[in-house]
Amino acid sequence: MAKRSEKHLKIGARRGGGKPPGYLWEVCFLDESIGDARFLNAEQYSHICEQYRELAQCIDPSHPLTNDVQTIEGYHELRDKGGVLGKLNFRGYFYIHKSAKRIVILGAYKKEEDGQASQAIKIRMRNRLKRYLKAIA
Repeated sequence: MAKRSEKHLKIGARRGGGKPPGYLWEVCFLDESIGDARFLNAEQYSHICEQYRELAQCIDPSHPLTNDVQTIEGYHELRDKGGVLGKLNFRGYFYIHKSAKRIVILGAYKKEEDGQASQAIKIRMRNRLKRYLKAIA
């Protein structure tokens, strides 16, 4: 029988899968995060998926060599802009569940204002993280 938490998670990349040497981390996303990235077109979405796959190959996804990641409270923010994204300022929020070797995508946001993430976004991601942690307890 599946754990309660796994009913609310979709797998984006399996640990050990992918191109050699394979992923060190499983990448999952919450049901409630589906639709957060609807502002991306297909090519941009594919690019962001690749960013998360790159994180899954890192020994420490909170300090990757090729991605811009910042820590916010108990989760992290993947920041990307330019290239295929054009002027779009992408923010992806994720939690690193170390004991499960899992990167859990909490959500995404199209940042349009200057400065740090808004309180509304921080609260939404904090609440999603709390629900995830409660579900796996």
